Amino acid sequence: MNQHLFLTDLQQNIRGDVLTDDVSLGIYATDASLYQIKPIVVLLPKDADDVATAVRIARDHKVAIVARGGGTGLAGQTIGTAMILDFSKYMNALLELNADEQWARVQPGLVRDNLNVLVAAHGLHFAPDPATSSRANVGGMMGNNSSGTKSILYGKTIDHVLEMNVLLSDGTILHLHQESPENYKRIASEEGRKGEIFRGVQKVIQENSAEIAERFPKVMRRVGGYNLDEFIHTDHWNLSKLIVGSEATLALILEAKINLEPLPKHKSVCLVHFRELNEAIRAVQTMVDFGPAAVEIIDNTVITLSRKNLTTQRSCHVIEGNPAAVLIVEFYGDTPDEVLSKPKPMVAKLQADGMGYSYPIYPEGPSYDDVWTIRKKGLGLMLGMKSKKKPIAFIEDAAIPLASLPQYIEEVSEVCKRNETEAAMYAHASVGVIHVRPILDLRQAEDIERFKNIAEDTFELVKKYKGSWSGEHGDGLVRSPFNERFFGSQIYHAFEEIKTLFDPLGLLNPGKKIHAPPIDHNLRYGSDYRDHEVSTLFHYRQDGSFHDAVHMCSGVGECRKTVSGTMCPSFMATRDEEHSTRGRANALRLAMSGQLNGEGLDSKRVRDTMDLCLSCKACKSECPSNVDMAKLKSEIWQRKYDREGVTIRERFIRDSSKFARSFSGSMAPLINGIQRSKIFRGAMDYLVGIEKRRVLPSYAPTRFTQWFSKHYKAPADPRDTVVLFVDTYLNYHEPSVGISTVKLLTSCGYAVELAEVGCCQRPKISNGFLRSAKSEGEVVAQKLDAFMSQGRKVLVCEPSCASALNLDIPDLLDDETLANNLAVGVLPVADFLLGELEKHSKLPLSIKYDKILMHGHCHEKALYGTKAIKALIQACGKSVEEVDSGCCGMAGSFGYEKEHYAMSEKIGNRRLFGAVRKSDEDTFIIANGFSCRHQLSHFTNRKARYWTELFFAYN
Repeated sequence: MNQHLFLTDLQQNIRGDVLTDDVSLGIYATDASLYQIKPIVVLLPKDADDVATAVRIARDHKVAIVARGGGTGLAGQTIGTAMILDFSKYMNALLELNADEQWARVQPGLVRDNLNVLVAAHGLHFAPDPATSSRANVGGMMGNNSSGTKSILYGKTIDHVLEMNVLLSDGTILHLHQESPENYKRIASEEGRKGEIFRGVQKVIQENSAEIAERFPKVMRRVGGYNLDEFIHTDHWNLSKLIVGSEATLALILEAKINLEPLPKHKSVCLVHFRELNEAIRAVQTMVDFGPAAVEIIDNTVITLSRKNLTTQRSCHVIEGNPAAVLIVEFYGDTPDEVLSKPKPMVAKLQADGMGYSYPIYPEGPSYDDVWTIRKKGLGLMLGMKSKKKPIAFIEDAAIPLASLPQYIEEVSEVCKRNETEAAMYAHASVGVIHVRPILDLRQAEDIERFKNIAEDTFELVKKYKGSWSGEHGDGLVRSPFNERFFGSQIYHAFEEIKTLFDPLGLLNPGKKIHAPPIDHNLRYGSDYRDHEVSTLFHYRQDGSFHDAVHMCSGVGECRKTVSGTMCPSFMATRDEEHSTRGRANALRLAMSGQLNGEGLDSKRVRDTMDLCLSCKACKSECPSNVDMAKLKSEIWQRKYDREGVTIRERFIRDSSKFARSFSGSMAPLINGIQRSKIFRGAMDYLVGIEKRRVLPSYAPTRFTQWFSKHYKAPADPRDTVVLFVDTYLNYHEPSVGISTVKLLTSCGYAVELAEVGCCQRPKISNGFLRSAKSEGEVVAQKLDAFMSQGRKVLVCEPSCASALNLDIPDLLDDETLANNLAVGVLPVADFLLGELEKHSKLPLSIKYDKILMHGHCHEKALYGTKAIKALIQACGKSVEEVDSGCCGMAGSFGYEKEHYAMSEKIGNRRLFGAVRKSDEDTFIIANGFSCRHQLSHFTNRKARYWTELFFAYN
């Protein structure tokens, strides 16, 4: 292959994206598996014609081809020394929906949850539900034959695929669907590739039918090898079922017709708690007899991690005590009463048998959702363990007959103990798939040996108990090496025949299913892996180091979800892998380990991947591993300033609090008038790079502190005294925020002192001026500590100021005692008042507005949640609608920057702006972030206000 000619050919003929630089190739060298293989090129095809053109060019140049969707596979199916075809950015449409007949025609890049949002209005859903359903592409689910938590009810993806259009490596397009015996025979007699393939498949099945019946596992969860067993018990053959589970080694899926199922009318879960793990596993067979839709197990490892994770800890109230394991048993029914009554006979039987100690039943609602949040986040939580050792996926996919499951788990646990290795467990107990993950550090040679030994011993146990070696996660690089020994030489040769029949040149995803390298080849981390030293300003006390913070990314790709939540706003807007948290973490990992040509962490191309990070901190909570990309970006930006200096715009942003202090007060009317003028905005656009369509925030003619000194009156008999942090925004820009907050606290009986101690350093931290933020932040911390040492709570209005004082400045400070005091002594106003409401049962609160719409600030949602504000509003007998809005797109200075203006608008337009525009004019719109309020004003022409103004409007 002449690589230059190959790449030139692609660039001249492909209309989609063609990625060839080292950073892009490095980002696509991994998925959610243990492995890393650098591709030759990455293509994001626009449509089927692009795919066909790319395949022709690859064939002409003899280049391998690997299909990819969300890259969430755990077995290494979507990497290789090849041309990667990423279908997720452009080929993600719902092409046709027939609600009456309950089917849909889809492109392979459509995300499973996105599809279900589109069909939910018709009372339908695509039933297979892997834990990664928020970003798993339907094409990837077909390639992998995914299933999920409800497989006891709905089976696997193969059970829902009706038809396919597929492209072979020779350019042939086949339309595959179920054929009658007569039609199949007619097609098999025809000339051409279709006839050849039909004849060839028929020959393989007929010659090996007895061996297929003997060798294929007799458990429902089986996805290893090729699905030859689909053709021995029926004469109505559908060759699309051979493509399902083939991991794109036979053909590329261009579109598919899939079955949809009716949505269940009502659901409930029973959360059964156990003091012993084996007791939980023994209870599964009893539970299955009562007809549940799912039985899922979570062990103490996942429970412990869930209680530490910022997102899942809010859900852990459903877990009582410290169980060794819990079983989530879900039931469906036609009425609310039915789904609440269905679990009761099961509970009675368990109690009679002395199994379990707690059996709460939750109907659909917040607690029901909390149960499933813990389960769905379990995988990422385990992979994000704050340790050099991680729970590794290599023996986790075995499916064992239920009758043998307790013995199997006991013996696997013994295998791990013999190898001095702990393990974590979770997943689909109802179908005999308990994901056992040994906890290893594959950077250590002795752990690589343990990895191989545990795999070998567990493989023998799976054969002993007549289970399936690949139950749902597929073969890939991690299980394909075992296929010949698992299926026997005759079936393995049949696999080879099928592969050659469909892909005679061997271009499609080579090394998967057959002819795979050993499992310890191509490891992402191996004994030779080394990180270079990195000098940092943050201490990384929770993570360990900058390196460890980067390695927290497990690759599960939760940052690629697009229908809910906040993470990751830049990916939601661009659909580019490099603008996801995972993409950025991979770029940083490659840079800091010397795997990129050039300047490592100081490379401009690495900085490009960080450029659209809005420092929203959503990944700090929504990422199961709590990767704080905003923090890592700040370090990279400080390195840039150290090497290249600071631009005029960067100085302007860095010193914004100083400008606010100088320009507010008596000068404000003049300055505000100048800022609104076209001449000034044009000059700022040209000279500084501040978008001319933006008007910079106005300054207050009367500062908040001036109002306070003149008007504040403490309550006659205060409950307590609190300290209000005077942030830049409420003091110099929007005094109404501070005034309404003081009035609210005072009316609730609290005396208020002001902490006018300087800026929280948020603008400097988010924009990478860490050295300055550290020195000035230490002064702020010491001044606040003087209040906290008196037993005072320091309350903060602006969410980004709260996060700076709670999270970022403490990790910059050298004095750990001071850092700890700051981290626990500062809290948002709403959190304080909710705590007081819970203590005193009632606070004198009242609201005159009936329609209330709320957009939560990103830092607020990530670190604190909006529960407190909603509870305070509800305590007044009012309801509030919170928009699942994600990020507003402003992100401090980001939306003002000329090159980011369009992206800022695109992010806000995804969900937030439309919801605000649709609201009635008399709706009180809450936006708790200063920049959020300005973004809404600019793009929707609607005034949003801070939440305390709901109680005391200030004019």
